[in-house]
Amino acid sequence: MVDACLQYKKTCSLLHESLNKLQGLDEPSQEVVENCMQYFAQLKKFNCKAQQQCRRVRDNTRQLKKKLDSTDLILKNLQFEEIYLQREITKCLQYKSVDEELSLIQESEYLISLGDEKPPPDQHEHMLQRLKWELEQRKAMRVDQERWEKSKVSLEEEIAGLKGYLASLPPQLEEMLATTAQVQDYLGMKLVHKKTQAEMAAWLPPQLYNIYSQVTGYTEYLKLGTTVTINGDLEIAKNLSTDDASDVDEVVEIETKHSKRRSAVNDPGKKKVFKAHPLTVEVIVPCDDGVHAKVLFSYLTKLKVVTVSISLMITTASPWRDKFSVGTDYMSSKELLCALWSEDYGDECPNPDTPSILNKNSLPSKTKIPNSLGRPFLWAQRLAGITGWSSDAKLDVATSRETVPHFLEAIKQRCLARLALKYQLRNLTTNQTVKEGSISQPTLLTEIGSWKEVQLDSLSGSYPERTLKHISDKDTLYELVVKRGKTSCKSLLTLSLDYPVTPPFTLLQVESPAGTATSHNDNNVRAIEEELNVHIDELYEKGVEYVLTKVVCKLCMCLDVYVEGMGLEPQIKFFINKFKGPDNVLPYVFNSDKQYFQHR
Repeated sequence: MVDACLQYKKTCSLLHESLNKLQGLDEPSQEVVENCMQYFAQLKKFNCKAQQQCRRVRDNTRQLKKKLDSTDLILKNLQFEEIYLQREITKCLQYKSVDEELSLIQESEYLISLGDEKPPPDQHEHMLQRLKWELEQRKAMRVDQERWEKSKVSLEEEIAGLKGYLASLPPQLEEMLATTAQVQDYLGMKLVHKKTQAEMAAWLPPQLYNIYSQVTGYTEYLKLGTTVTINGDLEIAKNLSTDDASDVDEVVEIETKHSKRRSAVNDPGKKKVFKAHPLTVEVIVPCDDGVHAKVLFSYLTKLKVVTVSISLMITTASPWRDKFSVGTDYMSSKELLCALWSEDYGDECPNPDTPSILNKNSLPSKTKIPNSLGRPFLWAQRLAGITGWSSDAKLDVATSRETVPHFLEAIKQRCLARLALKYQLRNLTTNQTVKEGSISQPTLLTEIGSWKEVQLDSLSGSYPERTLKHISDKDTLYELVVKRGKTSCKSLLTLSLDYPVTPPFTLLQVESPAGTATSHNDNNVRAIEEELNVHIDELYEKGVEYVLTKVVCKLCMCLDVYVEGMGLEPQIKFFINKFKGPDNVLPYVFNSDKQYFQHR
């Protein structure tokens, strides 16, 4: 092939040279013309050979292509066969018998049914026999099923007839209850009221239902005379499901039996956040003769906390009615419930998500719950069984059950203590003491000069600052002045929010012709403060309601001893030993049995 190409090139070059020679001659030579013709003949020969060779290569290529197509077709057929075989192998490997999906009777029961007969050793035969036995059992069960279905149809027909009869009973019972309303009132059988309360209890939120059920069960079991009532609009409660209660934006009005409370929140953001459930639980706790405490529990659906408010109800026949007016700060809802348990003031919402909820509604993070909705005290959350605010937190019924007796007793004691406190304050304002607070003492010659309430800011300079550091801004301060002759004693009495659980604290300043005496420069004044503050437990032995009056009487008695012992007034009282110890302290303890004063 290479030689043919070289010869072709050589012939072409020779032909080219011969043609160039012919161009320059007028009469070409015969030899040159013959050479040109010879070269043309050779080129034609080469052309025929090239065509034959191309035809030969084309035929060879066509045969090889047919062979390649045949081989490719065979390969594809083999691949299809391989895929089919793999699929069949997978089916075989994944094959499951129909009996594997059936819930068969336990094999132990099947073996027991065989008795002494042994199962065949072949596992396949064993399974076939077990399936036949299973089929017989299912046929027997089918017969029983058909028998029970027939019995079910007959029972359903009987139940339908009874339901129709029961459906006709409520209207008749309603008519009977309506006609016997006067008889129920006369016999004290509040059947209609109980029915209404039971229906409303079904629509209470779980937190308020916990309070209602626990307090009702406890008081009915012990017959304490406490009444528990559900108030509010039942129709609104029915339209307010537990899941979307926090997303309802309409204004909720809380209606009670004797009054109607409307939320005094005007801001739309506050209306949405401080949303109260339409139903409330009202607990009326009997405290004393003619005195009842009405405690109202509400549930804020957005903040998920229970709020509580309280008011006192005093009948006209109660002995407390003539002693004072109830409309005072000490009788307000906040003051009556504040610090009912230690450090529980109800100022902050206990739900830790409150700041984020307020921020979402474009409210300041320090926005507080309106006073009209009550206070979210921690003890109210425990009474409702709320121990956490996470999504998985559940109501703790045990905690609520344990809190109920403490709650009722604490409310009763707090109301009685505040009634007695207000009674004492009214008398002290008129420079008198109440007879209920008298202590074993001789005739008092010291008289009350003045009694007034003071503010902590106005005391700067009147008393040493280090003695005022322990006084909290939540305490109430009173300044008492008692006099005996030319000697006067100015005392500062501090009443905490949980009085009388925390006793009054007293600071003294004695003004006499000899000068001003305080606990820092006079040992006897320090001893009197010790009697009033350290040994105050002796005044709690015969009741705690009138401790304030006992403290005032004890102060007057100690001032009598002070002025007589220091020679400021003639001595009338009997002392066994006038002074004792290196501090020359006077005897401030009165022995009621032997009627003389003695040292501790």
